[in-house]
Amino acid sequence: MNDHLLEDLFTEELYQIRNPVTIGVSRPWKEITTAEKELLTKITEALRQRINPALGLNAFRIVHMPTFDLSTWHEKPEKLIYFGPSIKGFSLYELVTVGHTNIVFADSLVDLIPHEANRTKLWQALKQLFA
Repeated sequence: MNDHLLEDLFTEELYQIRNPVTIGVSRPWKEITTAEKELLTKITEALRQRINPALGLNAFRIVHMPTFDLSTWHEKPEKLIYFGPSIKGFSLYELVTVGHTNIVFADSLVDLIPHEANRTKLWQALKQLFA
């Protein structure tokens, strides 16, 4: 079928399929405490409102990353937020691009809970990630 004919028939973009934002946590989900889950919920809800409130839960996927190694991933995420130990060569709370993946590295969720200053730095970096 002629592509121009399709463009004439379907003039609106009905929906846009996007890659979900990947959130990497260094500990298995069953070890994440209620307080950590509450913090993560606050972060994802704030981001969802910033990105697109209609995306709902499909906006994020949470993966266990005991070590940070994107080289083993067949499909690289577009955006990644990593909560875990510092990675040599990368600064925390700064937007970093590795290949086609934009990444913000942050302290583990448990370490973020008592440190408001680091949560503020994280939010600034996340605003850059979703600018």
